Amino acid sequence: MSAPRQKMNCRERVLRAIQFQGPDRIPFSYSVIPPELFKYGQRFIDLCKQYPNDFYDVERVLQLPQRDTEHYRPDGSYYKEWTDEWGSVWIFFKEGISGEVKKPVLDDWAKLKNYRFPAVPNSSPEDRRRVKAEMQRQKEAYVGWGAGHAFFEQMQWLRGPENLLMDIASDCEEVYQLADLLLERRILPMIELALEAGADVIGFADDWGAQKQLLINPKSWRKLFKPRYKKMFDLVRQGGALAWMHSDGATLEIMPDWIEIGLNVLNPQFSCMDLEAIQKICAGKLCIAGDIDRQWTLPSGTPEQVREYIHKVAKVFGSPQGGFIYLLGLEDTPIENVEAAFQAIYQARDLRA
Repeated sequence: MSAPRQKMNCRERVLRAIQFQGPDRIPFSYSVIPPELFKYGQRFIDLCKQYPNDFYDVERVLQLPQRDTEHYRPDGSYYKEWTDEWGSVWIFFKEGISGEVKKPVLDDWAKLKNYRFPAVPNSSPEDRRRVKAEMQRQKEAYVGWGAGHAFFEQMQWLRGPENLLMDIASDCEEVYQLADLLLERRILPMIELALEAGADVIGFADDWGAQKQLLINPKSWRKLFKPRYKKMFDLVRQGGALAWMHSDGATLEIMPDWIEIGLNVLNPQFSCMDLEAIQKICAGKLCIAGDIDRQWTLPSGTPEQVREYIHKVAKVFGSPQGGFIYLLGLEDTPIENVEAAFQAIYQARDLRA
C-alpha cells in the first residue's frame, strides 16, 4: 500500500496537475453566470461555500449581482445596446448572458488603415503596481492568473462573424493584417504585463468548434492562426508561465496542434467529443480542464446521472501523475444537480499512486 500524499495548498495542487507532477488530488473549480444567482440567490452562494474550489476564494469573489432594471421593457423582455471600447455595437437579449455584435467597427476593410486600437488595459505605472500587488496576494494560496485576451473572437467582434469567416475562406490579405495588428498591439503587450506582474498561468479564450467539427477548415486554421498562437505561447513560456486555452465545440482536429505549439492546459467542451479520443491524444502531453457536460447532463439530467458522469470522467482522465482539472460551468443548472456535482467531485478527486 502506497503512502498517503502530502497535502498541498490550492496553488501547488493546480500547478502540479498542469505539469504532470503528481498533485495530491484532482483540482476543481467552477464558474457561475448571473442568471444562476438571480434564480437561486444566497442559497446558491451558500452551497458554493460548502465546496471551496482550488482557483479562488468563494467568500471574497462570489457575490449576488445587481439587477439591471434599466433595460427591461414594459412587456418584461430584456434589451440592451452597448458600444465596446473598440467601437463595435453589441445587443443583449438576456440579462447576464453574452450578447452579439450588431454593428462591427471594421465592417469595411477601408476603415482598417486609420483604425486606432484602444489602450492596453492596466498599462499605466499605477495600474501595473496595483496588479502586481494583487497577484502576489493571490499567489499566497491560489495560482496567479493573467489575461491573454481573445484572438479569433476579437477579430469577429471587429469585423462581424460572417464577414470574418468569409475573409478566412477567401484568404484575403487584410485578414492577416488584422491578425498581426491585434497580436502586436494588444495580445502580446497583455501577456508581457501579466508576466511582469508574476502570473503563473495566462488564460486565452477562443471558441473554435461547432457541434461536430471545427468552425473553419483546419488547413486555414493552421495557416492563419497556429503560427500566431505559437508566438503567444512562446512568450508565455519564456516568461516562466503556463498557457491555458478555453475553446468550446468540437476541436479534436486541432488538439495535436495545440500540443505541438506548447499549450499547457486545454479547457474543451466534453459534450461535443468522445472522452476517450481526447485522452488518447492528450494523455501525458496536455492537461485537460474538463468542462463537465453543461449542454446535456448538468442542465437536464437527474442528480444520479450527474454523479455517474462525474465518476466516468474521473475514470477516463484521473491519474496520480496529474493532467486533469474538474471545471464546472454553472448556467441554467438545477441547484440539485449543482450539489450532486459538487458531492461527486469531492468523492472522485482523491488520487492514489
